[in-house]
Amino acid sequence: MKTRKGSEIAFSYIALLPAFIIVLLFALYPAFYAVYLSVFKSNFLIFNRHFVGLSNYITVLSDSQFWIALWKTFIYTFWCVILQFFFGFTLAIALNKNIFGRTFYRAAIVLPWTLSPVIVAIIATIIYEPSSGGLLNFILLKLHLIREPVSWLGSGSAMYAIIGANTWFGMAFTMVLELAGMQSIPTSLYEAARVDGASSLKVITKITLPLLKPTMLVNFVWITISTFNEFDLVYALTGGGPLQETNLLGIHMYNTAFKYGKFEIGSTIAVLMFVINALLTVVYSKLLKGTNELA
Repeated sequence: MKTRKGSEIAFSYIALLPAFIIVLLFALYPAFYAVYLSVFKSNFLIFNRHFVGLSNYITVLSDSQFWIALWKTFIYTFWCVILQFFFGFTLAIALNKNIFGRTFYRAAIVLPWTLSPVIVAIIATIIYEPSSGGLLNFILLKLHLIREPVSWLGSGSAMYAIIGANTWFGMAFTMVLELAGMQSIPTSLYEAARVDGASSLKVITKITLPLLKPTMLVNFVWITISTFNEFDLVYALTGGGPLQETNLLGIHMYNTAFKYGKFEIGSTIAVLMFVINALLTVVYSKLLKGTNELA
């Protein structure tokens, strides 16, 4: 019996080995190598390398472009997280009810989330077409909300455009996660609240939200980190332009390392991004402290 159990455990480890190797090669190794590069200076990635300690960090933190990119990233992340959660949570509440076509609506909302960010960027480019034939301009012109077509990806409006694209792309995750959480809440609690005459708003604030705090923690951490590290969607839409208006930290890191060949500086920015992600996770954990007791 023990031999059979030992064989099953051994098989489990063997089955997990390919996944572990993939994570090691494509996640852990690049992360540790970035930390390694951040404390070295070199003209090339391999040759003529020498240890410089925290010199690269001082260089990055002394660069005004880093702080400008960081500030833009915080603005972008803040609004994307707020809007993703608001629309995702609202849709979850609506689709948690027994309405006609509920399955269709769920599938339609989740569809963008299943696509590649680059594909989403292509669709968004069509929607944001600056001519009167662009979908967004066409709708707003017909509703008389604008007088002439707007260049949504141009100067002055590009940040709003990428926030809108990210919200449309990411709100499905919040909807799926919060909807799953809502369906795990005992219906007896809602029935008791209705008997007591509680309004819909009271039910949400006193029952739904408190019991969803553990789910909300996972939700907020995920969408914050994924949005803060955003690269492909924004890069495919604007490339960081126009005039570096959407030059987020991820794009700034990419350009520094691969466009200008400063791999050690790019690695330093990546390490600082990891530190910021860790700090944001700690902040969320503190803000939603005591979720286990409320669950």
